[in-house]
Amino acid sequence: MSTKEFKPLPAQPAPVSTVGPVAWVRENLFSSKFNIIATILIVFALASVLPGTIDWLFISANWSGTTEAACVKDGACWVFIRAWSKQIFYGSYPSGELWRVNLCLFLLVVIIALSFILPARLRNRVAVPLFLLLPFISLVILNGRLIGLEYVSTDKWGGFSLDIMIAAASMIIAFPLSFLWALGRRSNMPFARSVSVTCIEFFRGTPILALFFMGSVMLPLFFPQGVTVDKLLRVWIILVLFMSAYMAEVFRSGFQAIPQGQYEAADSIGLGYWQKTMLIIFPQVVKISMPNILATFVMVFKNTVFLLVIAVPEMLQIVMTALSNSNWLGGHAAEGYLFVGFIFWICCFSMSMMADKIEKILDTDKRD
Repeated sequence: MSTKEFKPLPAQPAPVSTVGPVAWVRENLFSSKFNIIATILIVFALASVLPGTIDWLFISANWSGTTEAACVKDGACWVFIRAWSKQIFYGSYPSGELWRVNLCLFLLVVIIALSFILPARLRNRVAVPLFLLLPFISLVILNGRLIGLEYVSTDKWGGFSLDIMIAAASMIIAFPLSFLWALGRRSNMPFARSVSVTCIEFFRGTPILALFFMGSVMLPLFFPQGVTVDKLLRVWIILVLFMSAYMAEVFRSGFQAIPQGQYEAADSIGLGYWQKTMLIIFPQVVKISMPNILATFVMVFKNTVFLLVIAVPEMLQIVMTALSNSNWLGGHAAEGYLFVGFIFWICCFSMSMMADKIEKILDTDKRD
């Protein structure tokens, strides 16, 4: 008696009605009467607004030229952004020394890339020290005095590059400081706990604008006569302390999420306080707190625009200065603010994508 070998049929694709674009549209846009009505209204609104907006932004826009006289069409005057692009991105930094700013930005990108591509055993030994050294290396390069380059005072630093570097420097320095504050708040030593709680609650409870004014206007009043501290340095210190306070609470929530058994297991094998904290507890805290940590990074980056209230020439302040220039009084505020908003959106969206990748790398939980 002959038997036939069983041959399974090839796998068939899922029905279009359950997966794919058609299923997504049906489920998200036309799943109920309310969704159908909302979708139709939104499509109608977009159809009435988008053609004119696209025409103003691109088709009828003015792209070439260097002066306001070149804006002859009815669309957006992107000539304004083009003419002020150097100041928007670099402030008043000397044109011949812009390579120093670009070098600092390049180093930041390289170190971020290293934190992703290096093996896990080298990541903490190489990327973390480089991150901690980067703010001070950048400060030396941009200043130039200590390494024999042309001296450039901080009042000439500005633009979008300043937003990036001051935000990155604040994040890097605030990370270890916030960790210490979080440990201090959980400490059994009354003095350490009191100091940590006071610092955290003060900087979390005070608006960032008030802190900037205090650092820029009030703090110099407490210095001895003849002693001055650079305004940009004072602002950087304020940003570091402000972010440290928020990050300390993020770390504290991470500490509280660690099961008590982890502490007891570390104690049972004879680990000291710092060994237990750095080798056992802290890696788990970072993993648990990573979404909130990255959200805090985005918040601090956006808060750099508040530097304009104390006349620090960051990107938005330079655009506002350009709008008041006598050669550009044709009303180009829409173009300027749209450009600033777009640049910040690109950066924040990129940070969000990076955060998503980091969360996936750290997601080692195998439970369903």
